[in-house]
Amino acid sequence: MSARAPIGQRLKEFEEREIERILGACTRCGKCYEVCPMAQYSKAPASDSKAVVGGVHAVLRGAAGTPEALGWIGVCTRSGVCVPACPENVDPKMMMRLARMTALGGRGLPAQLPVKEDPDYFDRVRAFARLQLSDDELKDWT
Repeated sequence: MSARAPIGQRLKEFEEREIERILGACTRCGKCYEVCPMAQYSKAPASDSKAVVGGVHAVLRGAAGTPEALGWIGVCTRSGVCVPACPENVDPKMMMRLARMTALGGRGLPAQLPVKEDPDYFDRVRAFARLQLSDDELKDWT
């Protein structure tokens, strides 16, 4: 029986493989940005979707992201609307998850986005959940 690598090491290896796969497959067409319902709420919305995705790629490579890319990364809720819009099957949702983690200072790289401390976060999650759940489902959760 072979020894398995520690979970932290396996997670880092997975992240690096996914980033390489995404950077290799993504053509930066910008369709993911164009369909994103959150892009309009960015502090730096952009009309050039290809440039925004290029800035996300920079973040994934460990370089500085553009204000437009960091703005999009900061507001992305990973709704998944982008996934079927991608003609290359890149999984833009995973791209944005990895970009956000990186921009927040993960992967041993400098932070490009501030970490938000939000004391009302869980109250807002509960309120949002109530909008989505039926009365029977709410009974199970509360």
